Amino acid sequence: MTPLLDQSISDIFRTFMNEEPLENALKQLQTKYSEFPFAINVQSLADRHYDYRKVLNVGQAFHDSFAPVAQLNPLPSVLKRVDIEEPCRPHRHFRKEDIHADYVGNFIEPNQNIDRAITLMIDRQNGLCSYINISLPYAVSENDEDQLFEEVKFLQPYFRNAFQLALQRRMREAVAPTKALGKFWLEQMPFSALVVDENSSVQVMNGRAEKLLSKHTNLQLGRYMRLSAKAVDEASALESAVRQSIYTHTLPSPVIIRNEFGPNTLVFIQPIETQKDAPDYLSHFLARPKYCLLMVFDPTDFAEVPDKMISHLLNLTPKETEVVKALTNGASTRDAAEQLGISYNTARNHIANVSRRLDVGSQTEIVRLVMTTLSRYPWQT
Repeated sequence: MTPLLDQSISDIFRTFMNEEPLENALKQLQTKYSEFPFAINVQSLADRHYDYRKVLNVGQAFHDSFAPVAQLNPLPSVLKRVDIEEPCRPHRHFRKEDIHADYVGNFIEPNQNIDRAITLMIDRQNGLCSYINISLPYAVSENDEDQLFEEVKFLQPYFRNAFQLALQRRMREAVAPTKALGKFWLEQMPFSALVVDENSSVQVMNGRAEKLLSKHTNLQLGRYMRLSAKAVDEASALESAVRQSIYTHTLPSPVIIRNEFGPNTLVFIQPIETQKDAPDYLSHFLARPKYCLLMVFDPTDFAEVPDKMISHLLNLTPKETEVVKALTNGASTRDAAEQLGISYNTARNHIANVSRRLDVGSQTEIVRLVMTTLSRYPWQT
């Protein structure tokens, strides 16, 4: 192994494990072949859209000449079918006369006739491809081309392995709430909380949820720990909301579980997000975890939360906090006014001020925001 390859392997793993800019993994090759354009791409092979693109060793003229004819690039059609485990020389898979004349005249010829390339594929899945394309000017000898090809061939497995390690770590972190950490996380919440999958099967829940579901008249756990409601329409609404949260990554309306003998139960649902700070060359390959958080609000179950906590987290005045707590405990505006010894209009004004300050449009959204906020902060009962 040459010093260049030895250092390159170190650069590759450090780059992916530390999630540094991907060009850091190419420092050795980029320096040695400083006249060759190195294009780092994440591209859809179906519509040829670039989710990420960075080209090294080039000036602005290179980018300006490529952009107008990018959709004519023949490379994606080659990357669809070649072996991902080996680097390829795309120019051997088509004839120059088969390339669109505009691509040749507007891009290849103005850029030192770069009609040859060596492509290292890092990953390819579901029509999305991450790859490094090294363009070779016309004057490059076959010996230099062969030498670069052998170096790229040697390094390709390290790129692929390091990428997969970084990807798996990110995906493990994204579903951490369903593992041992999840139990600790849920126990900090002052209400019943569960993590379920796309089939509403419970992955983990806190002790408060276990107690609530053991005695709840209209919520139940079935086979495979599947959460459902006894009423058919409510069961359908709960299932639909869970799937909406997971597949559209949006917040569905709370599901109302009716209780003919007392206050209704509300189930608030929110998707569990992947970490948004992943670098672009990784983020597009991260599958969203198929889990969501269910926060079950039953007025008889909700823990007493200190006023200071709600006031501090949501930046509310003491009076606003009292009204919000009453709403969160299942009271209507009129009930909250009676409980607090204030007029109905005063309670309404407090709610309007809170809605405006928190930029929400309804009392339900205020309750959701309180629960969501509390779910993100450590809590001890």
